[in-house]
Amino acid sequence: MSVLRQVAKLVFATTDLLLPSPRGPRILIYHQVGKGLGRQMEVTTGAFSWQLEWLAENREVVSLDTAIERWHEPGADRLVVLTFDDGYRDTYTTAFPLLVERSLPFTLYLSTQMIESGLAESGEPLQWPQIEAMVDSGLVTVGSHTHTHRDLRSTRADETAWEIESADSIIESRLGVQPRHFAYPWGYWGESAHNLVRQRYESAVLGAPTSTSSFDPHKIHRHPIQLSDGITWFGARLGGGLAMEEVVRRRLRGYKGP
Repeated sequence: MSVLRQVAKLVFATTDLLLPSPRGPRILIYHQVGKGLGRQMEVTTGAFSWQLEWLAENREVVSLDTAIERWHEPGADRLVVLTFDDGYRDTYTTAFPLLVERSLPFTLYLSTQMIESGLAESGEPLQWPQIEAMVDSGLVTVGSHTHTHRDLRSTRADETAWEIESADSIIESRLGVQPRHFAYPWGYWGESAHNLVRQRYESAVLGAPTSTSSFDPHKIHRHPIQLSDGITWFGARLGGGLAMEEVVRRRLRGYKGP
């Protein structure tokens, strides 16, 4: 882990102390576990196992539906939801056994083109029998992440509808499950997509934490867990969320949405 990145995290963690804490349950984003690719969107197997153990002992890990139902309860910020985006095979081979061992529920947001084609930019995609086995465990909520993982900020209404309907149709035909929850690709909310998403799903999630006091089930912010978080900064993710780090990262990528 670079010294510069760790120093930056220390600064961002300090700024969290000056900002209002995020409200409601903590929705965590994972992508890949234990692939050794060196990308920030993965975590090591050791860190992931430690994080799960810590959560099982210190927080209440609940399903996404339960978190939404209990959002305004006192102490809701101690509830945690585990979510996995895209649909990488290590979710099944590496993460799933650790989740089953602790009986922890989680949500899979599937990008169906990757799974259907068997091709991914990094690593390998899940296979439908693997997803079916996870669903059969009773621990999984299956959500949609569009078909091609396209940034919905720049799509027309008909293109957005195709992305959503294609993914939902494939998931239903393969698993017999109609997705009720949605994750915006890249965590970027799209104004033109919002109405369609709101009409079709019970919830929709974005990226990056927020301190807003209002709750919109179709603009739920999440906390991305990064490779450089490891064990040291995991607590900061659950606390203030390293919010300023996420603000900077998203601004550098040109995102100005919620």
